[in-house]
Amino acid sequence: MKKFCFSIVVLSLISCNKLKESTQDALTNSMEKAIESKTGTQVDLPDAADIENNGAFVNYKVADKVYLKSDEKLQATAIFNKDNNGLAIALQLIGENGKSFMITINHIPENFSLPLTGNFSMSNEYDGVNPSATILFMNTNPNVLDTSEMPFEGQITISQLSSKNIEFTIKGKGGDASDVESPRNWKPISGDGKISNPIILSYGIDKNKILK
Repeated sequence: MKKFCFSIVVLSLISCNKLKESTQDALTNSMEKAIESKTGTQVDLPDAADIENNGAFVNYKVADKVYLKSDEKLQATAIFNKDNNGLAIALQLIGENGKSFMITINHIPENFSLPLTGNFSMSNEYDGVNPSATILFMNTNPNVLDTSEMPFEGQITISQLSSKNIEFTIKGKGGDASDVESPRNWKPISGDGKISNPIILSYGIDKNKILK
């Protein structure tokens, strides 16, 4: 009899937990639909079980100066946008300590496959063939206003792009804006990152056409 009662309690607790998760997921779905109907933006918020796991862990440095280390957790948003200029993917990573990191790849063909590579250039202009890329690090806490050097050559490569995982690597050279015409002053730029369960915003295109 005691075993029977204990089993009933366990089953009740499991049922309550499942009901709680179902309620949270239903609320998430309702929020997504409300945002989409008001703004026309397709939104993919993390499921209840994934919200705590939303995050990005990035290594990023220029020469010997380290701007981000993988033990710092950043909140992650992936933004897909299609307009007259083509398809763009942006990764927006924000930390609680004022650090932020933005990656943008423009002029991506809709039928792209992975790995996806974006090229850095001095003018950030599209060469008519290859996707172009930009990255920007900022630290805006009350005691510091810092930005990283700009990449003038090299590439960023996205090797994974799903609703659960995004991974990328960065390799290039760059410097301050005043060094754009002085390649001898350019410094090596390197980095890599892993993103889990990002919030996804999609403008002008179904996110499922982008996610792989």
